[in-house]
Amino acid sequence: MTEATTGRRARSGHGARFTVRAAVLALSLLPGSGSAQAVDGWKNSSELSFVRTGGNAASSTLGISTTVTRSWERTELKMEAGGIRTRTTRFERIAVGTGSDYRIEEKSDSEVSAENYHARVRVDRRFSERTSIFVQSGWTRNTFSGIRHRLVNVAGVSTRWLEREGQRLRTAYGFTHTVERDVVPDPEDSGRFLGLRLSTDYWLRVTGSAEWSSTLAVDGNGSDRSDLRADWVNAFSVAMNERLALKTSFRTTFDNQPALARLPLRSPAGEDDGTVLVPREKLDRVFTVALVITF
Repeated sequence: MTEATTGRRARSGHGARFTVRAAVLALSLLPGSGSAQAVDGWKNSSELSFVRTGGNAASSTLGISTTVTRSWERTELKMEAGGIRTRTTRFERIAVGTGSDYRIEEKSDSEVSAENYHARVRVDRRFSERTSIFVQSGWTRNTFSGIRHRLVNVAGVSTRWLEREGQRLRTAYGFTHTVERDVVPDPEDSGRFLGLRLSTDYWLRVTGSAEWSSTLAVDGNGSDRSDLRADWVNAFSVAMNERLALKTSFRTTFDNQPALARLPLRSPAGEDDGTVLVPREKLDRVFTVALVITF
């Protein structure tokens, strides 16, 4: 049995000190007991989506996400968590008997066909009207894209370019420390590296009850320029009342050096000849429609 591999980048970098310093900085940014009273209290926005189909094939998709925020005079805290999980059931039917006298036997096979989970925490500390420093830690699990665990810690500077009643624009620039464990390990990849992140966050109130938002984050590997990732989310929501809204969102993720998949290798004669490691698709897309509950 043999195994062939497709070469990928060799990630490097010792980021343990970066992670510790980011954590210490995050704690120092939080307001202490002597801080001014909170400008805004705790706020929560949760999204729920569910789709189920039945018949010759059955599937169910459940999506849940929540965002919790709190603002003080100069400090903002934002926590996010969520996930999407799809389970598909396929049926196999056979007839047993003769052409005029038979019975139907049915077998079903159910499996998870898609799942994606994430969690993020971010603290911003404003030191001027437009500029803030921030620390952020984000975790992702997407096994169907080959990612078992990915942890990205970020520390950087954020700039507010627009801050109006119906429009906001913010950009951010920071240093990252990434730790990744893939479903199929890459023998040429250490799974740890330092890098840079550029991001934008735009929000627009279209009408009195409708709003649009767009966020884009681009990550680069400090030791390999071709190792780029992007995460772009566009969302449009319409408020039904003070607490409920209907939201549609389209998320596109790009990985220029995606995780590997292990495929069986067969000779031209059809004989098994081990396995090969090949890169997965670079682009993933997710479209969701969700009910948003705000309180």
